[in-house]
Amino acid sequence: MNLDTTSTHGAPGRRRRHLGKRVLVVTAVALGTALAPAGAAFAATGTATATTTSGSLSIGATTAASAISVPVASTGNGTLPSAVWSDSTGTGDGWNGTVAVSDLAYTGSWVAGGSATALTTATSGAFTGTQNGVEYTVTTGTITSGAGSYTWTSTDTTDKAGGSGTAVASTANAVGTMGITIDFGTQSLTSGFVYKIEAGTQSASAFSLDTAATGAAITASSTTTSTDPTFVGNSTTVSGGGVGVTAYGTAVKFVSAALNTGMGSYTVDPGAQVTADASSWAATYTAGVQYSIVTGP
Repeated sequence: MNLDTTSTHGAPGRRRRHLGKRVLVVTAVALGTALAPAGAAFAATGTATATTTSGSLSIGATTAASAISVPVASTGNGTLPSAVWSDSTGTGDGWNGTVAVSDLAYTGSWVAGGSATALTTATSGAFTGTQNGVEYTVTTGTITSGAGSYTWTSTDTTDKAGGSGTAVASTANAVGTMGITIDFGTQSLTSGFVYKIEAGTQSASAFSLDTAATGAAITASSTTTSTDPTFVGNSTTVSGGGVGVTAYGTAVKFVSAALNTGMGSYTVDPGAQVTADASSWAATYTAGVQYSIVTGP
């Protein structure tokens, strides 16, 4: 502190006091409460939790694919039935998908030959033989109101002995031992009328996987963000297990999701190649298809 006693005019001087600047600092600390201007809002924070529960691996209903077009004695490709494959386990363990098939088989309809009267019921049973390009021929005796006698022959080497039968009206009467039947309904037919039917089964090795086939695809649902599964096993033969749409052969892996991939739902259209026998009829052959899904990459 300095005191100046000198007067400007010689008079006794007034004391002038010069004070240095002083700063007052106030700090307030409170637990759980912050100082805020009057009227200000207070905020508090916390956490919320949500626990997800595990689901399962599943396959939805199949959707039929277009028929695979195959020239006789050649190959063609396309897709097998599509389905929605889902992993809602929440484990990220990955999964594998397999396919099994039955043999491609064909049973035609009875065609009247020459002047024979067309059958009202031209369909037959289902051919159960393993040969292709087979033809059965039925020759009527006198058929009255669907009942009477008939004879038959076949080009199937395991069912070619031929034979005869007695028709019962409105009944699927057996023709040979390979599932072929004939139904005369309640028709009356002249003796000597001839009817023919074509049937056959493709080789059990007709199917193989084709990951690049036209239409083959794996499409994630709009809510799925995981990495997609992938097709595997290209060119692997999928052997048929026999004739009949439930006679499945050995299952073959064709789609796979690695660890921490394939979570969510995907529409899978498997690609396949079909190799047709040289003895094939130019007709539509049908096989059964079965899918399965299991855990693991």
